[in-house]
Amino acid sequence: MFRMSRVLTAATASALLMIGTQSYAQTKLTAEMAMAAARAVQAYAEKDGSNPSTVVLDADGNIVLQLKGNNAAPHNIGLAERKAYTANLFKMKSIEWRDATMPGKDRASERQMPKVVPLGGGVPIMVGNQVIGGVGVSGTRGGQEGDTAGAQAGADAAAALAQRPVAQN
Repeated sequence: MFRMSRVLTAATASALLMIGTQSYAQTKLTAEMAMAAARAVQAYAEKDGSNPSTVVLDADGNIVLQLKGNNAAPHNIGLAERKAYTANLFKMKSIEWRDATMPGKDRASERQMPKVVPLGGGVPIMVGNQVIGGVGVSGTRGGQEGDTAGAQAGADAAAALAQRPVAQN
């Protein structure tokens, strides 16, 4: 009986170690993830008949993918980049950051930082609790809320690719 107990304890410990050593397949944004994000944004935009501009940034704020929507206004690509940058920098949706930094609020001075924009349409790409990048969208028919929903679809698609667990040996 004692021997069986030790075998079960060893098996349980081994299983726990295997679970503990599982990690995310990718914790850095890849081109594959950025393309998945862009495809998800485009799929979202098809529903409302828009063709927005999309920018996907890595955790350092570098452009991984930039897609100008067909017939998009010239300013949309720049706004999409700034929305992605804002979401990535502050690790929150840019629409939430917009509301948290309204004039008169404690964080209002953050709006003075270069490249940030207090508009909805930026969503961080999250893997667990880690931000690995940001998606920015500009030009949906739904305004800032529509841009945010499109960016969320993109961020979710990118994160889904990153969250494929791989056991470590």
